[in-house]
Amino acid sequence: MASKKAYVMIILAVILWSSTFTFIQIGLKEVTPIYIGALRFVIASMLLIVYVLIKFKIEEIKNFTKNNFIILTALGIFGITIPNIVQNIGMLFVTASMASILQNSSPAFTLLLASIFLNEYIGFKKIIGLIISFIGVVLISIDNGSISIVGENYYSLYGNILIIISALCYSIYFILSKKIIKDNHPALILAISTVIGTILLSIVSIGVEPIDFSFSKLTWFAIIMMAIFGSVISTLMYFKALKEFEVSKINFFTLLIPIFAIIQAHIILGDVLQPNQIVFGALILFGIWIAQKE
Repeated sequence: MASKKAYVMIILAVILWSSTFTFIQIGLKEVTPIYIGALRFVIASMLLIVYVLIKFKIEEIKNFTKNNFIILTALGIFGITIPNIVQNIGMLFVTASMASILQNSSPAFTLLLASIFLNEYIGFKKIIGLIISFIGVVLISIDNGSISIVGENYYSLYGNILIIISALCYSIYFILSKKIIKDNHPALILAISTVIGTILLSIVSIGVEPIDFSFSKLTWFAIIMMAIFGSVISTLMYFKALKEFEVSKINFFTLLIPIFAIIQAHIILGDVLQPNQIVFGALILFGIWIAQKE
């Protein structure tokens, strides 16, 4: 059973992750999709490098990287490079509501992968909790915008597939994280994997998008906030909580992201908070509660 501190950590992490949706909305007014991700993670990488250089000796960092290079590279690829590319491209062809639904298929993938690769038990309560929470996600997403499988654009189906690929990538990232977190420090894992993933993401961004730094102060503020809170602090909290949780259970909390995103959009952007969104949010919470009882 996870401690109260672990529950607080993962909930705070989800709150911070959800804030990135508001900041992305602000940033995308001036910055192209993949480039904004590259800038975000370049800043995050610099912050993490400074942190680990202060906390660890150079020799410790070198030995850790050498001994875990393959899994760290995989974390970078599946946690940063691929999902940021396919998700951002997919968002060009699908509605925000459909993207939210498809992205939140990640707990289902994680449940299956955790059973196969981590021997975690898939019980009745986890399955029922997932179904109830996912129904809540679908309802809150439909209520928040139009939904379409194919849509008016022929490429909508292509966009849907890309969003599902990003969800699968995050599930693989969660599984790999659980494998390496047990005997290693979260900061080292996050720092090295982020640097590797960011290098690859930046190469793609430079190849397909223009390089520009002449953004408004508000846009730079949004990018920096995403880096600090959406990439560094939140993920460190997630890794610390992961030490105590089954990965199939902890990933259920990502289903809370639409709830917190709507609340933050209400506070920051002035979006209207509807009573039925509160009901659907409660349904998501109920499903997560059931799954944690397994």
